[in-house]
Amino acid sequence: MMRRLVLTLATLSLLTGLAVADPSIRVIEGVGGIRVVLEGSYAQSTYRVWRSDGATAVYAPVTERDVLCTGECFVTDFDVTPGHTYFYRFDVRLADGTLAQFGPYPVSITNHPVGARLYPNPGSGATHVQLSLPGGVRDASVDAEATIVDLQGRHVRTLLRGPLARGVTTLRWDGADAAGRRLGAGLYFLRFASPLGSSVTRVVRIR
Repeated sequence: MMRRLVLTLATLSLLTGLAVADPSIRVIEGVGGIRVVLEGSYAQSTYRVWRSDGATAVYAPVTERDVLCTGECFVTDFDVTPGHTYFYRFDVRLADGTLAQFGPYPVSITNHPVGARLYPNPGSGATHVQLSLPGGVRDASVDAEATIVDLQGRHVRTLLRGPLARGVTTLRWDGADAAGRRLGAGLYFLRFASPLGSSVTRVVRIR
């Protein structure tokens, strides 16, 4: 039924000059991979997802077999390289047996630069620290260090010292110094250093 509707809309688009767009996708980046979600509900349908390294290249299956869609149709892909663009296609076998093909959808994989940020910032209590390194899940970890220093450059707290995975890593900082004392209001700095680069981030603590 839906496939016939799609074909009818496509025919009407040729007659009226209107374009009928595929459903959109949502991309969620995680540690070492991405999740590509086809917008809309396709309950009781089955689907396969295909991927290409280029718009005209041969497509290879990302899913090994047909997957039952209980709501959203999605695929999690860990075999991606930061900085590259891939094209995904969804082949959805609808509940009435007809086949709907959606895509290709271009998805660019973020190549995270060396950097660090805190949130909330300004803050008074516990906060989250995000550290990022370029590269993908297949790249080796590197030794890194993240420390809090005061305006005079004196060491306040070490948040990380040791191997750090590529991509984005989130740490929790309780807002205290190395002795466990809550930092007073003022300006501090988060220093992040690694063989791939370094960064300095302003840290504002409030009462």
